[in-house]
Amino acid sequence: MGAVIRDSNGKIVMAVSKPFPGNFSAEIGEFLALREVLLMAKSHNLQIHIVEVDALEVASTLNSTNPIFSDACFVIKDILALFKEVGVVKCQAIPRSGNSLAHNLASLASSSVKENYWLSSSPDFMFPLCC
Repeated sequence: MGAVIRDSNGKIVMAVSKPFPGNFSAEIGEFLALREVLLMAKSHNLQIHIVEVDALEVASTLNSTNPIFSDACFVIKDILALFKEVGVVKCQAIPRSGNSLAHNLASLASSSVKENYWLSSSPDFMFPLCC
């Protein structure tokens, strides 16, 4: 998984690159990654107001008021509880091209065995990846 938390000015507050062993669908992977980054944000007392994901189905599920019937219902319920705890008011889908830094971090994770995260700083190699 790869994720980035930015402030309202677009400055990177936290970045995460973490391998997730297992074999699951892209949608389940998106839910698992989102839960992971929300847990990290909570542990660092970060407030997040807008969540961006690159899967329309994930955003639709999280914004829905309908009961949850999914293989990932336990993860989705965790995410919705975490939304309240960290202050999320909106979840939106964006094109994958609009989130290239997170995808580059996910690629880093897929070729690594260790978790990397940066809080209040960014490694030098991230800046070429974001453009």
